Amino acid sequence: MTEPRQIRIGMISWAHVHAEFRARAISEIPGASIIAIADDNEARGRSAAERWGVDSFTTDWRELVARDDLDLVMVHSENAVHVEQVIAVAESGKHVFCEKPIATEMSDARRMVGAVAGAGVQGTAAFVSRFSKEADRAKAIVDSGVLGSVLFTRSIIGLAGIAEIGCPPDMVEWMEDPILGGGGAWIDEGSHGIDLLRWLVGEIDQVSAFTANRNKPSIGTEDVAVAILRYANGALGEITTAWSMNVDIKMRNALEIYGTEGTLIMRATDPFPQVEVFRGTDDDLYRGWTVPNIEPATSEPHDYSGWAPHVHHYKREVASYLDRVARDQKPYGPTLDDGLACLAVISAGYESAEKGGAAIPIAH
Repeated sequence: MTEPRQIRIGMISWAHVHAEFRARAISEIPGASIIAIADDNEARGRSAAERWGVDSFTTDWRELVARDDLDLVMVHSENAVHVEQVIAVAESGKHVFCEKPIATEMSDARRMVGAVAGAGVQGTAAFVSRFSKEADRAKAIVDSGVLGSVLFTRSIIGLAGIAEIGCPPDMVEWMEDPILGGGGAWIDEGSHGIDLLRWLVGEIDQVSAFTANRNKPSIGTEDVAVAILRYANGALGEITTAWSMNVDIKMRNALEIYGTEGTLIMRATDPFPQVEVFRGTDDDLYRGWTVPNIEPATSEPHDYSGWAPHVHHYKREVASYLDRVARDQKPYGPTLDDGLACLAVISAGYESAEKGGAAIPIAH
């Protein structure tokens, strides 16, 4: 087995609070360290550098990219800013990890994918929802075939709102900006939901969507979106995203998959997350409704028991990513190609909403 190597990381921007989650994860993982931080918001960036014991800080991300002592760079800037930074990182010969959505425009996302391919580096999209224990178990169950052929899916994913879940004011400002953020609940929470659906069920070929602002007229973007999906395999689905969710822990990520042989229900961010499976046959493993016990795999090289159930997937994501980087096990995670495919559905959804819910084919 290839021995892991030390991983030297650069972080561009603390504009997104997920940078804080991932910095914490890095600090708990042996063999990885943040070497340098860049942030155009000097106070914010210097504060992060002090919290995580990083000596090198700059307000110019280009200085960080030019360094020759970094193995990879993680980008957590405003959505619309990703493109220039990701391309520069790739062209410098470094692997790049980009917060989702990878871009706000399809043309930018295509340029990013092309830059990574041309440079021969790894481009990873931060689809952290794949890394919850519940999503991991759901994937194994779906792939086992016990549900039969998928008939239809239902997904609901959302938040009480960016401010309401406690994000910093500077993040709230740009996330609610339709240019810097690229939209509202649909592009933000929808990115997580759509990636999970693609990962679990397959490519999406067509979307019909509606967006609305029902509870936050001051933000200038949608706080609710509902879409009907057609998968390439013929299955149908629906996905609801929200930024005005009134619920206990102020967020939800729930998914239902209905197949010819069984049903799966995943609740990834409930107070007590779980996966339930129904099989109406005399199956030794699944009989009636069952709740499979989910334990960490013995091979997981980390401990995430100190993380709250609804955020543990950030630790699992970063640990998995860095372990693959250290061992050069490609790909290192959900790729920028996945980010492009997800954005294609998001973009088609916005086009559909502008056209009164018209069905829009997805450009793959």
